[in-house]
Amino acid sequence: MIRVENLHRHFGGFRAVDGSTLEIEEGSITGLVGPNGAGKTTLFNVIAGVLPPTSGKVLMAGEDITGVPPHVLFHKGLLRTFQIAHEFSSMTVLENLMMVPGGQTGETLWNTWFGRRRIADEERALAAKAN
Repeated sequence: MIRVENLHRHFGGFRAVDGSTLEIEEGSITGLVGPNGAGKTTLFNVIAGVLPPTSGKVLMAGEDITGVPPHVLFHKGLLRTFQIAHEFSSMTVLENLMMVPGGQTGETLWNTWFGRRRIADEERALAAKAN
C-alpha cells in the first residue's frame, strides 16, 4: 500500500531522515518506534506531503506521491493525523464521523441557502455510510 524508497530529509547539515526504506501492506497495523529526535515525525510529515523530501520516493498503491501536497493526498485516501486528536465534544461519534469527508454540499454559503434538500440527502447517505 505505502512504500518508502531511500527517503532523505535534510535540514541544512542535519539529516533528520537518512535513507529510510519501508513497506506498509494494506490492512496491516504498523508501528514505528524510536527515541525522541530519531526522525519519526519528519518521516510521517514527508510521507503525508507536509514536507518535501530531500531525495527518495514515496509510493502509494504503486503511484508516485512524492511531494504531493496534503490536500491532494487526502482525496487519495492518505491523511496525517496527530497523537492528540480532538473530536467535537458536543457531537456524537456518528456526527464526528460525518464531518470527515471533504467537499460536502453544505460547506458553501450558497448551498446552505438554496441547496437544503441536497444537503439533507447527502447527510442521510453519510450517516448510512458512517453506521
